[in-house]
Amino acid sequence: MKRTVVLVLPLLLLLAAALFYRQEERPAGEYLVYLLAEPDAAAGGDALRGVDLDLELPEDAAAVDRATAIVEQLVAGVGGQGSPFPEGTQLQSLSIRGQRAYVDFNARYAALTGIDLSLADYCVTLSLTQMEEISAVTITAGGREIAYRGDQVLMEGDVLLSNMEDVIDSVPAVLYFADEEGNLAAEERVLELYEGDTVAEELLSALLEGPQERDRYPLLPETFTVAAVRVEDRTCYLSLPGQSVDSLPEDAGQQERVLQSIARSIYDSIETVDELRILVDGKEVTAFGKVPVASVAFRPDEPET
Repeated sequence: MKRTVVLVLPLLLLLAAALFYRQEERPAGEYLVYLLAEPDAAAGGDALRGVDLDLELPEDAAAVDRATAIVEQLVAGVGGQGSPFPEGTQLQSLSIRGQRAYVDFNARYAALTGIDLSLADYCVTLSLTQMEEISAVTITAGGREIAYRGDQVLMEGDVLLSNMEDVIDSVPAVLYFADEEGNLAAEERVLELYEGDTVAEELLSALLEGPQERDRYPLLPETFTVAAVRVEDRTCYLSLPGQSVDSLPEDAGQQERVLQSIARSIYDSIETVDELRILVDGKEVTAFGKVPVASVAFRPDEPET
């Protein structure tokens, strides 16, 4: 179950500080890794939980080595549980310049949107800003900034984690995955929208996460990500990084099923969309791999009854 992040005024920052242990209270060489709380626990407490971590590094270990160890543990979770990242997320690089840590994950991190992105960002930020050498964090995916994020420089005092379930709307949706024979098959869902979420963002996020029904199978490659999606004047603009197109299967028929999965999910779930345009690395394209975008560019005509 999703949790919420609520922006607060500076006067409320002391409330946020009360949620976390101070670094000076930790034994030398020990830190807290901030992971997602269990859903049942979060309903009556914090959205994140701090887990003690002994870095098992020499006392004179460099700050970048300590920071790397913290983030690697954050990716792994505890016993494989609690990590806020999509499966397959990996740390690609970490550097410290001034008092800012620059953390770059692989493209899987860019699959996060809305509240899931906020929670992941702050698991990283809160875990790293315990260190005296780090006061701010910038997080990228595959070397690129994440378009869904409003601020690219993250600091501990920016948010107050709340246990409130601030769902502002629930929207029915139809997602298309593959059935056992590889054909497109519909799966009905209810998308929960939080403050700042859009239907299009949550729809693509759900497609990236994959099916929930047992007899449905994902069509999007594991490394497929979305840079941004927006709806304007009844047109849906889907922006993809080039690496997502590169990750498509070679077979044109499989590419077409991927494209149809995206397009039919959008048209059947968002009634205000009549046209779909696809951009790759910021430029509009006419082909999705080997498949013409024109094949899904407009909402299909409703069948006559």
